[in-house]
Amino acid sequence: MKYVMKIEESLRSNLLPLYKKMIDENKFSDVCVFCIQWGNKFPENENTGIIFVGKAVNSWINSETDINILFGKSEDRIFARDDQMEWVHKSENDHENYNTKKSAFWRLVKGISKRFYSKEDWFSYVAWSNLCKIAPFEGGNPNDSLYYEQLESCCKILEKEVQVLSPKFVVMLTSGWERDFLSPLNKDNDPECIENIIWDGYETKIYKINSVFYITSPHPQGKGEKKHIEAVTELITKYRLK
Repeated sequence: MKYVMKIEESLRSNLLPLYKKMIDENKFSDVCVFCIQWGNKFPENENTGIIFVGKAVNSWINSETDINILFGKSEDRIFARDDQMEWVHKSENDHENYNTKKSAFWRLVKGISKRFYSKEDWFSYVAWSNLCKIAPFEGGNPNDSLYYEQLESCCKILEKEVQVLSPKFVVMLTSGWERDFLSPLNKDNDPECIENIIWDGYETKIYKINSVFYITSPHPQGKGEKKHIEAVTELITKYRLK
């Protein structure tokens, strides 16, 4: 519990000013704001855990942009929510709202996570983020204007997420969007691909920046899940002790 609180305190102090700057310097409307979620059993040792990263949320908690509410204590907050990560499991058979069993993204994350963590509460051991922290409230990915308005801030936020959680792997299921983020993480230099796996005409690649391995792969929607899981799992297994 102390470690969970330590993560929360460190993320809050590092992320809140970055979110405030991002929101204050732009004119966002009809959007939802997202913040990283981490399981309550995320590995305590440095350079051991896994963060899964998507492009952006397809709608989220609300359309609030008040930083005091977003990082506050009410049910409208986006930071350190009571059900963070656990909601993925609880929503597996939600036939009225959002059923995570119907999400290719969550099926893939679950399939990979269960290879390395408990099959019952795999969601407790991993973290989840998105490249874009701001997305249309009605759903869908950010358009070019919304994407580039937040890009610089989002790069800095991702960097802080990685610094605080200190994962071994960051699995980016982002279909090329990650290119705008890997270079800033590597002091504005394009990192060199260490290895790639080709499956069904798609590529899953791995890079190393400082002590963290970044695995990049397509968004899983409409793709062969079994081969996709095998490709990511193979790279994690091969490089987890390196």
